[in-house]
Amino acid sequence: MAIYVALGVAPAGESVAGGSLVPTSVVPALPDTITGKPGPGMFLVAKRALDDSHFGQSVVYLVEHGEDGTLGLIVNRSSDVSLSEAIPDIEDKQATVHALHYGGPVGLPMILMLVRSESVTEGMAHVVDDVYISSDRRVLDEVLAAKNPGSEVRFYIGYSGWATGQLDFELVRDDWHVVAADTDAIFSGETDSLWNRLIEQLEPTGIQVDIRPSLPILVSAYPITDAYKQLPGCCKRLEADAHR
Repeated sequence: MAIYVALGVAPAGESVAGGSLVPTSVVPALPDTITGKPGPGMFLVAKRALDDSHFGQSVVYLVEHGEDGTLGLIVNRSSDVSLSEAIPDIEDKQATVHALHYGGPVGLPMILMLVRSESVTEGMAHVVDDVYISSDRRVLDEVLAAKNPGSEVRFYIGYSGWATGQLDFELVRDDWHVVAADTDAIFSGETDSLWNRLIEQLEPTGIQVDIRPSLPILVSAYPITDAYKQLPGCCKRLEADAHR
């Protein structure tokens, strides 16, 4: 069952009267996060080959995936625009320390928040573990009043959405990697480099060796571990650089 939270925060010059609705369900995360299946608390990591103006080199944190579609937030696109610049009627000076992140092309120009908290409050919907999502102005005011640091709250303009079956089609088309999300990385100050770090693990650069049984010289006659030990020093350095 999806919970619909009214979008109650708008950037400068925009009215929030009659705002649209964004689904933020409380579907639990998948129990096996290494299966590579989409669900709340998972990352969609754009593959190197994905050429898209919105999603190329993006990392999307999924907050909902089900029969009604998929909703997520791009978490590696920061901006130089502060929350106080986007919403000038906020009097709390704490708003000046929080920057807006681009969450995706849907729902513009509304703002959503990811909050880390030990307990839920009215206006917040649970994603997974201690992560909640909200677009409620009261939650925004409470977060600012509590002086929550960037390690506990992130603000996004827009979100990423897929209609029923659309993400499944993109996965079949091989656009995305699906991996367990690193929550600490979302709330860190180094999100802009997140895609680079993840893609180097998921799609390492350099010439990759096929170690399937079809190459018995590698898997039996010449074990990989021994082969690596006998590589020239320059090759070892090249391999290490490729995986940084």
